[in-house]
Amino acid sequence: MIRIYWQLDEEDGIEPLDPIGDISIAGDRTKIQEKSTYLDSWFDGLITGIETLQKGQKVAVEIVEEPELIIFEPASNGWRLSYREGWIEFSSISEFVRALKQAAAEFLLEVEPIPGSEENALLKNIHTFVHNLASVV
Repeated sequence: MIRIYWQLDEEDGIEPLDPIGDISIAGDRTKIQEKSTYLDSWFDGLITGIETLQKGQKVAVEIVEEPELIIFEPASNGWRLSYREGWIEFSSISEFVRALKQAAAEFLLEVEPIPGSEENALLKNIHTFVHNLASVV
């Protein structure tokens, strides 16, 4: 089962153009974790990667503010997502998409009501993904 957790850093207030926080993507036995990162960029990168993986293609996705790439690729038992030394494997793309949509929708509920959020192009991309029924395989 895939679970995506995130936590906004609210210490100095939430900045809708640069929402910073922690993100964790957990599989059954392993996880990927990044602290104090741009959550909108992470969600956008995960969306880009899973949409390419749905086409059966391996892809390395750049998160502009991070030095490492997120790698999405076919694996022996399904699919693999890797970042730095962390990785998770999952057998169902639709399971990953459901977890991503849920986490992204919750993220938007926190960020979109904040004045200025409409100026963040990545939030618009995330919003489109969350509300696009065709993105579930």
